[in-house]
Amino acid sequence: MRNLRFPQWVHDWWNVLNREFVRFSGNRVYLFIALAGPLLSFFLVMNIFLAGNPSDLPLAVVDLDDSQMSRQVIRMIDATRSVSVSSRPASLHDGNEAMLKGQVYAVLYIPYDFSKSVLKGEGSELVMYVNNSNVLNGGLIQSAVIKAVSTYSTGVKLQVAMKGGMAQEQALQQVYPLRLDTHELFNPYINYSYFLSSTLMPLLITVFTLLGAVYVIGIELREGTAGEWIKTAGGSMWVALGGKLAPYTLLMCVNVAVMHFILVQHLGFPIKGSWAAIMAAELFMILAYQMVAVFLLAVTANTRLSLSLASGYSMIAFSYSGLTFPIAGMPMLAKIAANIFPYYHWMKVFLGQSLRNEPLSNASGPFLGLLTFILIGILLFPRLKYLLTEPRFYNRI
Repeated sequence: MRNLRFPQWVHDWWNVLNREFVRFSGNRVYLFIALAGPLLSFFLVMNIFLAGNPSDLPLAVVDLDDSQMSRQVIRMIDATRSVSVSSRPASLHDGNEAMLKGQVYAVLYIPYDFSKSVLKGEGSELVMYVNNSNVLNGGLIQSAVIKAVSTYSTGVKLQVAMKGGMAQEQALQQVYPLRLDTHELFNPYINYSYFLSSTLMPLLITVFTLLGAVYVIGIELREGTAGEWIKTAGGSMWVALGGKLAPYTLLMCVNVAVMHFILVQHLGFPIKGSWAAIMAAELFMILAYQMVAVFLLAVTANTRLSLSLASGYSMIAFSYSGLTFPIAGMPMLAKIAANIFPYYHWMKVFLGQSLRNEPLSNASGPFLGLLTFILIGILLFPRLKYLLTEPRFYNRI
């Protein structure tokens, strides 16, 4: 039986791959960037958002009325999931001091004539002071208190109407002349674990992918071994990068698999659409960020500067993803700028195929965006090869 003969580039690729395995086994930084770092960060994110929603946020209540009615309102507020009545200061000044010290996030003020005004049918006003420096905490507290107070107010109105001789159904129609029927379609539990874990974990993948690619390529320049690397690859940039980045691409795919196991099996994140589209988009995203590393090194010819730019570039992507602030509400320049991050294009595929079950045709645009980053990196192969084979670029910090 004849021996199989492979093209020369396959042998060169195998030699580069073996060379990279030797370098990997002798450098703990490689192991941290490619495997330990992402897995550790997944564990931290998973534990931070395990509860799904913040709960028992501390609220101070200044109850000057101290009536059965005011105590019932306080009990209803305390029964909500988001809020816990943690203190009962004697005055508004004491409540303000507690907020300034960070002991509570809000202070609810109940005036001394609260119950009398309600019983007379004059109405009364509860005043809440919210520390809204943390928008999430402030919003949750306001929502919980407003719902509790509205429920109590509706109950009072209903009782008054029924005492006036109305039937319960008629009284309900008078109290609630308009009703809003709301349906949360894609995150019905308003779960912050769905919202943040499913976006931060992929963001961490991009951070480690980009920084790792810059490091493993740039270290060849810094240590002056780039010429040997290119020679091992037979002078081909395709073979050189293919052999060098293959182990890290594979390990990042392993990290992606672990990420999905955590999201789907542990946190219960729903995947309603195409698994194949999601996995393909993640592979494209990994390749896109590796090509961004090629771009940075080819443009700067400086490993340290490229690492600095890569860290900032990868983290800013979250701000332009449309998750913390909607893309639709951004200025036109910011909307355009969002497209310079592969993470933005990947997020459109991921959320579309996981939570929203969009048609696959909707993913064509984001896939084209990811492919554009890959092509830009490929176009800079000649420039990178020039840097790697030019000794005057070696041993730079």
